[in-house]
Amino acid sequence: MTGLLLLAATSWAACGDDDSGESSNNGGLLTGDTTGGDTSGDTRTGGTTDGTTGATSNATTSNATTSNATTGGEPDRVGPEYSGGACPALVDGVNSGFESGGLSRSFILDLPPEPNGAPVIFLWHWLGGSAAEIHNGLNFDDLSDSEGVIVVAPESQGSQFEWRFTQGPEGNPDLALFDDLLACLWDQYDADLDRIYATGMSAGGLWSSYLTLHRSQWLATTAPMSGGADTTSYQTPEVDIPVLMIWGGEGDVFQGGLVDFDETSKYMSTRLREDGHFVAHCVHDRGHLPPFNAAPLVWSWFEAHSADQTEEPFKDGLPATFPDICALP
Repeated sequence: MTGLLLLAATSWAACGDDDSGESSNNGGLLTGDTTGGDTSGDTRTGGTTDGTTGATSNATTSNATTSNATTGGEPDRVGPEYSGGACPALVDGVNSGFESGGLSRSFILDLPPEPNGAPVIFLWHWLGGSAAEIHNGLNFDDLSDSEGVIVVAPESQGSQFEWRFTQGPEGNPDLALFDDLLACLWDQYDADLDRIYATGMSAGGLWSSYLTLHRSQWLATTAPMSGGADTTSYQTPEVDIPVLMIWGGEGDVFQGGLVDFDETSKYMSTRLREDGHFVAHCVHDRGHLPPFNAAPLVWSWFEAHSADQTEEPFKDGLPATFPDICALP
């Protein structure tokens, strides 16, 4: 499986995107029915260094700091700083012209009725898809009103694979986009830094997995859908991070098995658990499609997790409110 994701990315470039980085509507990973920094102030402990590779994440957000102010003797967490200086105004709906990583980016932002201090879900689309397709098609657009959560769904740009999950952290503009969006959501809406989440499907699931490995210092938990990692891409997250791995079983493959998401999901789960991270599985039978009721399923996991928790809420098993496809490995 070594190099599998890099090989797959090369193939996706040929079948899903053109050299300009513009997404094609054909050849995308998802087809068919779609219904259904800095660790200052982080209370979680570091992940165990992998004994085989010796890899530990050294990815940090260099501008992130911790306030000298204290509450109950503990320092307040402070978000990263926007790389562009003063943050532009982020408004409900489609935002464009957001400068980050040398690119002008756009994204959909859903604000709840009371956005100040709200949690945040980062939502990443699939190959050949768009922010609107995952945001509206999987009903994540309902969560801001029903659950009081900020939902941000970025558009990919300049990558033949949508998101740069085969590139290292240094100079990665998609990683810069995550950092900068978080910085401005914290700056403008005082986003709850203990409740920052990430999910996505297929290419977006691989990018959510990448963020799990490279930005655990900012994420309370993640829920990659048809994501995962391989021997080349995996590295130990910097701090403890619980993960819900969601995929479509043995039939979850791309282009006849070029990418086997059953294999990548299981591999990442195994490595995370070996490194001391808590993992749960939701394995459906839809192949390379999202699960039915993806948004409420993902939110039920996110809602239970916060970075300032001292104990995993599901350590004794998932509650009966989760569907039968979900279990602890």
